[in-house]
Formats: sequence, structure tokens, C-alpha cells
Amino acid sequence: MQNTWRSRTQKRQQDISGNTPIAWKGPTSDALETFLNAGASEAFKRPWHRLERGLRLNRIHLFAEEEKTRLGLSPVESGDLYTLLVKSLDDKLLNSKSNVIYDHETMRILEIKGLVMHRNAEGRLLFQIPKAKVNGKSNSITFRKPRTATATTTTTTTE
Repeated sequence: MQNTWRSRTQKRQQDISGNTPIAWKGPTSDALETFLNAGASEAFKRPWHRLERGLRLNRIHLFAEEEKTRLGLSPVESGDLYTLLVKSLDDKLLNSKSNVIYDHETMRILEIKGLVMHRNAEGRLLFQIPKAKVNGKSNSITFRKPRTATATTTTTTTE
């Protein structure tokens, strides 16, 4: 019986040139972290419509957490709010600075225009952001479940 380990490639402790690897002696993790935090805080000081998607998602997450504490939302409700806000951002409903009131000095979202909250009969909060009017159709807000169309038969006669 042959040993199969002999046919495997062995890791080298040295590179091809024969030099031993040198440990990286860069800045400590604390210095690196402060450098990255300083860059991030400068990025958040831009107006809302100038923020990149990842930075907007971060601010939306903070807004959802603030609303959770302010309104006393359950974890399910706060998750629904965050999901709605992310989907609205993907649908480009939150791209303009007129839809999102963002204070770039405090780096917080103060208000999202069009965000509607409604408590249903069970006591659960529902959230909605209406989309813009399309082809003259109204954008009425309803929290009802859509009705299923009843089967109606119409008879047509041709003469």
C-alpha cells in the first residue's frame, strides 16, 4: 500500500527567491481605524444626492433604528420599515434631496417625505411610500389587501 501524502504538493515556507517572509509593520489597527473613520465622517457630510449607495444604506439603517426607538417598534415592524426603505432606494424613490430631508452637519436623515405609517386593527404598524403618478393615474394610499377579481361572464352576440 502506498502513502498518498507523498504525491501531494508541499507548502513552501519561503518564496521562490529564497527570502523568508517579512511580517508587515504598518500602522497599528487603532491608527488605521481612526484614519478610516475620519474618511467616513467626511463622506457623510456631503448632501444626500451626492452620497454613494452604501453610505445612503448606512444612513437609512440609522434612520430605521431611530424610528424604532422613537415609535417603540417591534423587531418585525422595524425590519419591515428597513426593507421598505431599501426597496424604495432601489426603485429610485429616495434619490432626490426633496424626498429625503438629510442634515449633512449632523449626518442624519431627519424626514422621509411620503413615508406613511398606519396601525391596522391587529395593532401592527404598516409602512408605505407611494410611487409617483403614472399616466395620470392617482397614487392613492391603501393598506387593504387587493381583492381577487370575481369571475364575471359576459356574453357577446354577433349579428
